Amino acid sequence: MRYEDSGTNWRLGQGYGRLFETLAEGLPVARQAAVSRVDHSGQVIRLTTARGTVAARRVIVTVPTSIIASEIIRFDPLLSDKVAAAAGLPLGVDDKLFISLEGALPGVEHDTYLVGSTTRRETMSYQVRPLDRPAIYCFFGGRFAAALEREGQAAMFSFAADELTRLIGSSVRKRIAPLAATAWQNDPWARGAYSYALPAHADDRAILAAPVDDRLFFAGEACSPNFFSTAHGAWLSGIAAADAALVSLRAAAATR
Repeated sequence: MRYEDSGTNWRLGQGYGRLFETLAEGLPVARQAAVSRVDHSGQVIRLTTARGTVAARRVIVTVPTSIIASEIIRFDPLLSDKVAAAAGLPLGVDDKLFISLEGALPGVEHDTYLVGSTTRRETMSYQVRPLDRPAIYCFFGGRFAAALEREGQAAMFSFAADELTRLIGSSVRKRIAPLAATAWQNDPWARGAYSYALPAHADDRAILAAPVDDRLFFAGEACSPNFFSTAHGAWLSGIAAADAALVSLRAAAATR
């Protein structure tokens, strides 16, 4: 009930990956530098990373709730309220399989949406020729997706091929091939696709998003009170955290 849905869901022509690459152009991005400890006990915050220690005056934490809840990143002093809030917002599984498609399908227009089954949970939904591209995008989630992740991309494609055959006809088998697939639950830096609130834990989003001493700020879709599970929810929470960090820095400079 807290979720705000505009009813508009535009697909990005070049994909989210290219969007984020564009947004990050010019930023000093350091890869292979996973943070394991955030020491905020002194005036300067010290981050222990795989490539050494980084000192900072302000820090914005934007990792998935699974990373905070399992204390893969440790806060010193411990932020028990953040760990508890993150545990109340675990991650669900929502995967995608991308299939190449050769030629047009008789009777199926581009951007046609198909549902594999409405009577069982073990099913996928399909977007045929999105943006008129020679491909089929497959969507599936929950325990079914988690199980297919363990079996691998070949199992995902085999299931999709069977459903598409029932939906469209046997001729489709000769015209499709697997391209790529996500596996969010098995990704060590994500461990899931989106946050959901356990019963009576919806207010944990506000607890997770609250700054600590006006020096540690938190952002991400799980911190969004109304747009959780979305890229724009993550984006807006990041803007809010960045603005708050800048205000804090200006206030500290003014008192010197």
